[in-house]
Amino acid sequence: MKRRIALFALLPAAVLAVSAFSSARTMRWGYYGHEIAGRAAATSLPAGMPAFFRTSADRMAYLVPEPDRWRGDAMRELGEAMRYDHYVDSEVVPAAVWAATDRFQYLSELQKAGVANPARDAGLLHLRIIEMYQLLVVEWRLWRREQDPVKKRYIEDRILNDAGIFGHYVTDAANPHHTTVHHNGWAQGYANPRGFNAKPGFHSRFESEYVQAHVKITDIKPLLNATPRVITDIRAETLAHIQRSHTRLDRLYELDMAESFGKATMGAQHKEFAVERLVAGTNMLRDLWWSAWLQSAQPQPTR
Repeated sequence: MKRRIALFALLPAAVLAVSAFSSARTMRWGYYGHEIAGRAAATSLPAGMPAFFRTSADRMAYLVPEPDRWRGDAMRELGEAMRYDHYVDSEVVPAAVWAATDRFQYLSELQKAGVANPARDAGLLHLRIIEMYQLLVVEWRLWRREQDPVKKRYIEDRILNDAGIFGHYVTDAANPHHTTVHHNGWAQGYANPRGFNAKPGFHSRFESEYVQAHVKITDIKPLLNATPRVITDIRAETLAHIQRSHTRLDRLYELDMAESFGKATMGAQHKEFAVERLVAGTNMLRDLWWSAWLQSAQPQPTR
């Protein structure tokens, strides 16, 4: 990884090189990868999680892919509104801008740094994760306080819906393609001394074609941590999750150079990598679901 500046450092050419970005960026883990991650996370929660959530595996398997369905329609407005929450191009974000406390400050600081179209050219994935985690904490607090059984069921439906959608972005971040300008082949305008594949199509070959053909939930569940971690700093943990994923970018491209990802790929190391990334996303999702529930029992912070 020596050839590339660390994740949170600004690449001088990055802000000017975003023309390589495709405005039609719609790549994804594929419904299948999101489904098995959601189901694996939901079926490995501690007994201390409320029963209505622990028994929601079928719903989570359906909902974790949901944000990609929103972008599948021909309606341009919806597609544009939802697209930029699925990625963050680490090479474009100046070091100081990662500290922005909300998406509006983040976009403003990017614009000051010279990023022409901040949402499109840099992405908002880390902030979407932080925002939805905080939303879940609030909803769990409401659930704990509610005495009316009918209203409590309404809140349960809200929690399940948002937890599933939240899971989409957490698992997106486990794929290195969602953390980089090199999201679908090595981007033009960036040094490529090792001759990594620059042709479009890499993202879907890996995330969708390969994963659906070669990875099963039984590959993921035995490798999950025995118990979920308790996360107390959502911002730091989210950025660390994205950084860990980004450090695996070269390995992803090396494997594709050795044998292209696709339905017919036979390399054992290819499967090991895909499973590793799905396990990372599943672990993080379960950690965050569990932590939001626990945090909701803490005193509400003063505004």
